Amino acid sequence: MKDWILSARSRGAQPLRIAALFGTLLCLCACSGPKHQLNLMPAPAAFDEDSGPVKQTMPKAVDPLTHNLDMLFATNREPASSNSESDQAYTGDRGYLLRVGSASITLGDPEIAWEQARKISLVKNRPSSFPLAVDKVSEYGILENSVSVFTPVEIGRQVDKRGGEQFLAQIEERLARSNVNDIFIYVHGYKVDFENPLLVASELWHFLGYEGAFVAFSWPSTPARLAYMKDIETARVSAWGLRKLIHFLAENTSAERIHILGYSAGTRVVMNALYEMALIYQGKTEQEISERIKLGNLILVGSDIDTGLFASYVLDGLLRVQDRLTLYASPADKALKLSETIFNHRRVGEVLAGTLDARMREFVASSSRLTMIDVGNAANFDAGNGHAYFRKSPWVSSDILMTLRYGLSPGERGLSRPDESPIWRFPEDYVERFEARLESVNPRFRNATSDPEGALP
Repeated sequence: MKDWILSARSRGAQPLRIAALFGTLLCLCACSGPKHQLNLMPAPAAFDEDSGPVKQTMPKAVDPLTHNLDMLFATNREPASSNSESDQAYTGDRGYLLRVGSASITLGDPEIAWEQARKISLVKNRPSSFPLAVDKVSEYGILENSVSVFTPVEIGRQVDKRGGEQFLAQIEERLARSNVNDIFIYVHGYKVDFENPLLVASELWHFLGYEGAFVAFSWPSTPARLAYMKDIETARVSAWGLRKLIHFLAENTSAERIHILGYSAGTRVVMNALYEMALIYQGKTEQEISERIKLGNLILVGSDIDTGLFASYVLDGLLRVQDRLTLYASPADKALKLSETIFNHRRVGEVLAGTLDARMREFVASSSRLTMIDVGNAANFDAGNGHAYFRKSPWVSSDILMTLRYGLSPGERGLSRPDESPIWRFPEDYVERFEARLESVNPRFRNATSDPEGALP
């Protein structure tokens, strides 16, 4: 593993070239679409209206009158001023305190009945857009465990248990009516506003069939043209808030496991939080750590982390704090290629089979807690700038959601490791393999949507 630190590929670049590429990176990673709105991602590959986790009946998380979805969030952003002309609830400034609440999310055309909207969302080639939008935001309060000696006295005095208790009550309500007693957390990338992660979390939860409890962690990235350097530093600071959220959920909810999906620069938030936990619990056994923080699947997509830094985290015990760490990498991720040029070192989201030497390959192949996946053969993996494949590739989204929902191994999900490679890949017949594997695990899968008793354990 030490060689991994030393082998992070570097290339020289002139300052002017770096500046030009940095500008291109800003354009490549820019979020698109109307403010506070996002078109629902394509339906995952193995999903249709007769299969997949999306239930036939309207879930309790959806308002029967408005069809709006209630999405939970936690944020360390600064609240927007009441005098602000913006319609945002939170800004791109650091708030340090951890605020929790829920947002009402509109799903598709509000004039369409829920059942019809659900079926439209599962159509592979939807003829029209299916927009998700933030309707309104309600804050419950500030989590007490985020108040510190640095918190202004006048603010600290106003913090009590009520906000956290209301947040916990909402989580427990979701867990109580679910077949899955787990919490899912989505951590977004850079250059997006407060609302973006709430919308992405909503679409992911939709395709999970509204199982478990889903929380969007919205750290203070900035939807501004020159946001990249500011955001990646803020990502490091935000790790403390994510760690506080994980501890709060692990200590106060009935959830069996907490799963995290981190994307792009948001993987910096996730990795730093878990690295801090690895250091905090160095003297504990893996079983003690598991019982304390309940971390299950940790999934990193398009990870903008230096490979050498990641290796140092592993050497210091990172893999001990969660059940399994899954890294997705792509050969067509233009945003990470530019990031590599700017920082002069390869990113974790670029690690493919050809970049591993013999000892690295041996380490990955022998690890029971680390899975690496190359999306290079997945359908639509290179759409756009190739960075958002977790939403744009139905194969990748299917693989991620099945990992989160059922905890299946890569082989059980239909992936393969050709030529004794330690890195898993998507075979050409992925969809067929996936469906066959899933049915072999539980033949009742096909009936899971209409019969809750038939759902996979």
